[in-house]
Amino acid sequence: MAETRRFMGVATRSELRAANMLGVVGSSTAHGSQLFRRPQLDLYDAYYESRQYNHLPTWEQSVAGDNSYIPVRKRRPLINVGMAKLLVSRLASKLVGERTFPNWVIEDDLDTQEFLRVIRQQSQFRAKLLEPIRRKLVSGSVFVRFAIMNGQYVVEHYLSKWCYPKFDDFGNLEEVSVKYVYDDEKDKDARGIPKKKWYRMDLGQQQDVLYDNPLYEEGQKDPNFQVVSVAEHGLGFVQGEWLKTCDLPQSDDGVSLIQDVLPFFDELSYSLSQSSQAVQYNQDPLLTLKNMDEDEVDTLIRSSQKALNLGKEGEASFLEAGMSGVETAEMLRDKMRLNIQDLSRIVLLDPEKMVSHAQSGKAMEVLHGPFVELIEEMRPQLEKHLVNLQLKMALATLILNEQGVPVPVSIPPGYKPKSITLIAQWPPVFPPTMEDLQKKVQIASTVASANIISRETMTRWLAKDFGVEDIEAEIQKIAAQPVVNPWGSF
Repeated sequence: MAETRRFMGVATRSELRAANMLGVVGSSTAHGSQLFRRPQLDLYDAYYESRQYNHLPTWEQSVAGDNSYIPVRKRRPLINVGMAKLLVSRLASKLVGERTFPNWVIEDDLDTQEFLRVIRQQSQFRAKLLEPIRRKLVSGSVFVRFAIMNGQYVVEHYLSKWCYPKFDDFGNLEEVSVKYVYDDEKDKDARGIPKKKWYRMDLGQQQDVLYDNPLYEEGQKDPNFQVVSVAEHGLGFVQGEWLKTCDLPQSDDGVSLIQDVLPFFDELSYSLSQSSQAVQYNQDPLLTLKNMDEDEVDTLIRSSQKALNLGKEGEASFLEAGMSGVETAEMLRDKMRLNIQDLSRIVLLDPEKMVSHAQSGKAMEVLHGPFVELIEEMRPQLEKHLVNLQLKMALATLILNEQGVPVPVSIPPGYKPKSITLIAQWPPVFPPTMEDLQKKVQIASTVASANIISRETMTRWLAKDFGVEDIEAEIQKIAAQPVVNPWGSF
């Protein structure tokens, strides 16, 4: 099974785990050999994976080997605030979440619409896209690849820092080369440490090429790869889609959501760490003694009541730090959070404020105004990529079915798509609440009763809110009702 996966260009489980989690070897460059397509992409991933400070000494290590003091900002913070993951996760849930994923429609071909729905269901399309969308928001791009193996869909993603795409003059993906360094758990040296090896796979429009896994050597500019296997698929397109946040001239990547707020992430982590240290010190303050010399301190007597016998004139007190600095730091962090929201346009509301406005979807849209605008800006770009990915999966399924290869979908004999115009119907960012629906129905009833707008138009206006797909049939049912009228007075 492992050899089959490798022949089809799919990495083994250990290699996928290495690629998506443990593939970083040292720094981004090693004697001129660049391990990443762009070192900046690995920096974004480091903040998402909360490993951006791993190269620094621990928070408790304040003294270096030469007895010199290590400044706080040169140490690993005590608390690493995962703001990067929080921001991209919140945006991704509003793009491909359960309630915000678009409904796909092909108006002129209901059979093809159903065919694509089955493909999405069998491939777990939405679930497989959630993490790639997060990665795309972090780095600005990500590569999502699919394959049909043993009658099943395989959907996986590769981080853009390890992918080298090529496009034609019209922006179509011609080829993607995936190349990274991983730890081979099955091949260890004399010390029991896994050997570091290269992985490379080229995905093209006509064939996929898998290479061997040469050892990674420090200072090696480009390893000498040898072809292991070639899979001739002849589909005429790459089995995957290069997802970007936006189209930038002369760039294979889009804009990273976190690139402008990285300094604020650092400030929050170090500010919280220093505040935590100050509070801990205040909870366990230093004992100070007064009117006692060194000899008297050395001969302190503790009584049976666990008190200190300080002699006739000795005094003891605790040296406690004032908490004004912690309060000031908290106010500064609140301002930093506001700056993060202003730059990223992702609103992070206080839960108490959200509860008071949650009864109205329209109120939530107003409170999240910049966030809603960001989502509406990103939806067309995402829609384009999702359409291409679904159509590629459908064409690959049809072609392999004609070749007699087992496919996950049962295709009727003689079936051919009549239309491939796939339209996405996006739901509201914040769905209407019962209060919103009540007000909407009241408005429809009022204007229809006043003969301002027809009842049919109002029915069409309310149909989506109540899950009505066949509007014409619904209108006929309303007209056939003798007494009961679901729209009130019309």
